[in-house]
Amino acid sequence: MFILHVIISFCGDVMAKKVVQTELVDEEYRLLREAVAKKGLTIKKGVREAVRQWIGTQIPVGEDPLFKVEPVKTGVETDSADLDKQLYGRESG
Repeated sequence: MFILHVIISFCGDVMAKKVVQTELVDEEYRLLREAVAKKGLTIKKGVREAVRQWIGTQIPVGEDPLFKVEPVKTGVETDSADLDKQLYGRESG
């Protein structure tokens, strides 16, 4: 069993850092080492990336800031019927 000590700092902002400690069984640790090695990361950076990704999956859609953006009127006329033709070069349907 291995114990990891990781200092977490989100998005590079100036924030207080916290030490997070956890235990992994040998197989989890081996897989973690292999995964970070493939990406050229340290274990610390790999665990930090994994934490950020996991947190991102925990935000309910209704609370996701992306879905709270209000539409903006640009004055440009659009027709969604032409979208497939514009994107894929063919008509929809």
